[in-house]
Amino acid sequence: MKIFQSKYWLLVLFIGFKSTAQFSTTIPLSKDVVSGKLKNGMKYYVLHNEWPKDRVCFYFAQNVGAILENDDQNGLAHFLEHMAFNGTQNFEGKGIIDMLEKKGVRFGADINAYTAQDQTVYNLSNVPSTDAKLIDSCLLALHDWSGFLLLKDAEIDAERGVIREEWRTRRNSDFRLRLETDKVLYKGSKYAKRDVIGDLNIINTFDYQVLRDYYKKWYRPDLQAVIVVGDIDPKEIEKKIIETFSSIEMPKKPAQRYYVSVPKNKGMEYVLAKDKEAQETNVVLYYKKDFDKVKNNETIRRDLVTNLCTDMINRRYQEFIQNNETSVLKMGTGSSEVSRLTDSHYLYVTPKNNKTKEGFREMMIETERAVRYGFTQKELDRNKEGVLSFYENVLQNKDKIDNDEFSEELVNHFLKAAPFESIETQYENIKTRLSSITLADVNQAVKKIQTVDNVVMTVTGPDKSDVVYPSKADYEAIIAAVKKMPLEKYKESDTDQPLIKEELKGSKAEKETAVEGIAGAKSYVLSNGAKIVLYPTTLAKDEVLFSAFSFGGSSLIKTEDIPSAQIAVSLVESSGLGAFKSTDLSDKLNGKIANVKPYITELTEGFKGSSNQKDFETLLQLTYLYFEEPRFDKDSYSRMVTNFSNSLENAMNTNPKVFQDTISQLNYNRNKRVPLINEDFIKQLSFEKASELYKQRIQNAADFTFVFTGNLPENALSLIEKYIGSISSDINKKENFTDNHLEPAKGTSKQLLVREMNVPKASVYIRFVNQFPYTYKNVFTLHILSELLSKKYLDLIREEEGGSYGVHVGSGVSKLPSDEYSMTINFDSDPEKEEKLTKIVYEQIALIQKNGAKEEDIQSIKNTVLKSRAEKVMTNGFWLGSLNNMMLNNETFKDDAIYKKTLNEITAADLKAFAKQFFTKPSTVEVIMKSKPEGVAPQY
Repeated sequence: MKIFQSKYWLLVLFIGFKSTAQFSTTIPLSKDVVSGKLKNGMKYYVLHNEWPKDRVCFYFAQNVGAILENDDQNGLAHFLEHMAFNGTQNFEGKGIIDMLEKKGVRFGADINAYTAQDQTVYNLSNVPSTDAKLIDSCLLALHDWSGFLLLKDAEIDAERGVIREEWRTRRNSDFRLRLETDKVLYKGSKYAKRDVIGDLNIINTFDYQVLRDYYKKWYRPDLQAVIVVGDIDPKEIEKKIIETFSSIEMPKKPAQRYYVSVPKNKGMEYVLAKDKEAQETNVVLYYKKDFDKVKNNETIRRDLVTNLCTDMINRRYQEFIQNNETSVLKMGTGSSEVSRLTDSHYLYVTPKNNKTKEGFREMMIETERAVRYGFTQKELDRNKEGVLSFYENVLQNKDKIDNDEFSEELVNHFLKAAPFESIETQYENIKTRLSSITLADVNQAVKKIQTVDNVVMTVTGPDKSDVVYPSKADYEAIIAAVKKMPLEKYKESDTDQPLIKEELKGSKAEKETAVEGIAGAKSYVLSNGAKIVLYPTTLAKDEVLFSAFSFGGSSLIKTEDIPSAQIAVSLVESSGLGAFKSTDLSDKLNGKIANVKPYITELTEGFKGSSNQKDFETLLQLTYLYFEEPRFDKDSYSRMVTNFSNSLENAMNTNPKVFQDTISQLNYNRNKRVPLINEDFIKQLSFEKASELYKQRIQNAADFTFVFTGNLPENALSLIEKYIGSISSDINKKENFTDNHLEPAKGTSKQLLVREMNVPKASVYIRFVNQFPYTYKNVFTLHILSELLSKKYLDLIREEEGGSYGVHVGSGVSKLPSDEYSMTINFDSDPEKEEKLTKIVYEQIALIQKNGAKEEDIQSIKNTVLKSRAEKVMTNGFWLGSLNNMMLNNETFKDDAIYKKTLNEITAADLKAFAKQFFTKPSTVEVIMKSKPEGVAPQY
């Protein structure tokens, strides 16, 4: 179960004066939305949508957040969000969560909320819409959130510990760096003091009334909106909203909802932030500008022009990196919303170690080339085609846009007046706008992206003595020099040739059989030996999904060649296919909805991919090329090795890497076939070997099974015969995997890591592995067992002890290379509490073996499983996964009747028996990393 998370919007929020900004749009709200405003000022939006079928989402948006806190309330907007799940007028304690989980709606996954500087949003997602009483209860929960939280003293005190542990968990390298850069990004504004999670001293000691004061002042109907999207009758829901929320009173003298702006700055502000655990250097230039308070056709068209510019610049950046020996690992550009009143355009570069000046110069040169000479008509046409193709695909699959996506768009409409149009209207408008945009428009727009004033530069990187950072003056000198530098115009590559030049002979389907258990699914064998499985569906109007596999994988590769095998697929992907290097291939595929990704795992190799119906042939062409004409580019290989080296220089001895490396070593009993990424790994890499291993593993169509599902075109089989039927094959050459016993040692493997840390913390990882015969029933039982433990740990470790932000419990079952069951438990905590909390983990395992579990708790989890199954069977992804696993594991399909029967037959006695079996003599891995107490030497 996914533990409750606050989704911080801490990306690039900078922001000092107060404003009473009003946001509006001249773009009419979609007629499909039933909307209104109650007399108390509360707004509502209701939309009928049938994806998923029989499901509905409830969102409750508050136009308030951390920026409205007083100094003695720093962190309380986020704290209040937590308290919404700890007792309301109509739902005592965990009443909202308990009510919904009994109906299969999961806490953390479906029941959630987030706090940002300027908003707080709650959601209840994937609620069964066929249960009228449940719909009423969800609306009542939103009603209570609006102004009827109980905020009991004891509940507040209990939640302090949870917030402390969330604070601790969030304090990683990226967060620490952001705190430093915020001092300049937010310079002169309240945002510099509001990181959402707040001041720990305040969290620990605030008086109860301070929290209640914030709640009473800001949680009120004129700053709130109810959003309901799903398989419901909008008019009926509107009536319920009016009945439920109209009685909420508006305060007589409400405080003014103000907005905070970023102060303007002359020239460029600069900040350098370093951290011992930072793994790379990043240089970012932000060009700040005012946010459009009114969204209209003019501003939308202007933003579209800017987006076309940034897409084309990013394409050039990638081509530059691909085709040159550079000082750059990554670079990019784009637009970013800074706050409600401030937008920005940014440029960023990640240089190679101690190549910061050189990398920055290269980025500025390529940017200046675009500014000075503009783009070509071919570039613009290609990008227009890509945008239009995207919207065409959205239109074709509009019935598969889920409730949460529409809900989040309506949240933005309420908060920032972001236009909300029907999919059809969006498509027609984008066509009109694109047709009016000229090359002169984009070439003029690219000149306006960079500005002289209102610029902020942030530089972040490792705090190491051997890392040299340029000064602000160095960067300014580079910017000035590039402006005067003579530059050549951009030259395009030729991508007009076909993907496949030669005429393909193909091979016919010689054998057709039905796939047992799935009506309409058929299996074929081509004359070249390739096995094809087709399952046409109408679950999505324009979606085709694809997978392929053969046995062998890296299990057949020599131990010393494993490092090269691990980069083989990435080498091809970064090199290209056929006559096209990777960037040219991207151009060639622009406007097409088709992608294929190869893989090599321990036991198998294969592909995953997707397309729309129109580009199904392109999907097959790419698959053919990955077999027959992969490219291996030495420059791409060199960049990969450099990336590894750069990463190791900065991260080799950081706490996260040491922790994960230790876990890996114990999980695989220090097997050399699972190498750590270190200097020895890099030394073993070979371009020739990686190229050879790819060709060795991705070959011989006769050894592969290809699975296709979705809205297949009528000529799907004939196209498959042409392209897959033309892949080289040897019917007499079939491979199988080797079991290299990549598993933990028998018994218990433990490792304690005591490390120096910026923030005291303990990280606990426990994994149990056991092997006994696979049964369908056991798969369900293990899942129920893991969910029961997850709930116990939530109650005991998070809520009662306030000891961790959340305990994650995951489980897995595999049949290859042998029947195996596993469970993983991990959490972060105060190092002073680690021993007590770890003891609780094991105690609950012992108790469930001894006493089993309550039938009502088991039934609640069963309800969630059945609800999830009902949602999944309506997707092509479910059927692709089912067919792939059937072929991979030689299984028969378990239909709904078998699924439900197996699940419902599991009793408390079965669970108890399984727990005894699973936890009896498992292979156990336990890794604990904690901060070094003062005066104690580190342990490694």
